[in-house]
Amino acid sequence: MTTTTVQDRPAPRPAPPAGTRRPDHRRGATTTIKYALVTLLAIGYLVPIYWILMTSFKSRTEAYEIPPRIFVAPDWSNYATYFNQSRVVEFLTNSLLITGASTLITMVLGVLAAYGLARLRPSGSRTISFFFLSTRFVPPISTVVPLFLGLKSLELFDTRFSMIVIYSAMNIPYAVWMMHGFFQDLPVEVEEAAWVDGCSRLAALWRVVLPMSSGGLAATSVLVGMFAWNEFLYALMLTSREASTLPLSMTAFLGEQGTDWGGMAAAGTVIMIPALIFSIFVQKQMARGLSFGAVKG
Repeated sequence: MTTTTVQDRPAPRPAPPAGTRRPDHRRGATTTIKYALVTLLAIGYLVPIYWILMTSFKSRTEAYEIPPRIFVAPDWSNYATYFNQSRVVEFLTNSLLITGASTLITMVLGVLAAYGLARLRPSGSRTISFFFLSTRFVPPISTVVPLFLGLKSLELFDTRFSMIVIYSAMNIPYAVWMMHGFFQDLPVEVEEAAWVDGCSRLAALWRVVLPMSSGGLAATSVLVGMFAWNEFLYALMLTSREASTLPLSMTAFLGEQGTDWGGMAAAGTVIMIPALIFSIFVQKQMARGLSFGAVKG
């Protein structure tokens, strides 16, 4: 029988210095978990879109089947029914005009207000910034009745002008809040250099600040445009015919005999397509804007 002395025992391994990299198997497990979470998140976002798309190709009978079919043969009758509506083109025209004009007005006024708060820093600027954001806390349903009565008295009910003003007022606080953060992240030295070269404050904003914050402008304009494009409540309550927007075309599939889910899904798919195409074209600028901040210092 042998005995082990203290001298025969192996020396303990020294502790790794602080800040060293983790073992490969731990980093691999962390990466796997991250990819798994991202995959689950992507599935959670894509499943509703896939379900709407599949439902748009189902007949009225297939849409009510239990259990529902996951895969169906394409049937374009729902899209034919949707586009045969007499007012679809009018709805689309109204949506394009109202969304485009309100987004332009929102970005112009929002950029000027955000730049003034970020650079001029008036007394109580933090309170003013919070006031802009707090207007988004108000439930839209609580403002419908006052807006309805006001537009009726001004004879502006069911007009494109009134919807442009309402959507702009609704989205300006959001644009101010987002662009204020982007402007604060820009170094003020680049503007001072432009002032030394003879630029006025507005010229420096146009020639220096806006090009440097193009990512933030793209991200903000996309989100503001999506809010206006998808808005349903104000369009439903404050229009009747002349200024109705594309989301209201879905109400044609609500009837006394039930909901035509296939037709409604076809309408929803058509409404999503312009927003999806626009987002694809500006995805690089939008991703850059949402991760803005690399120009600090």
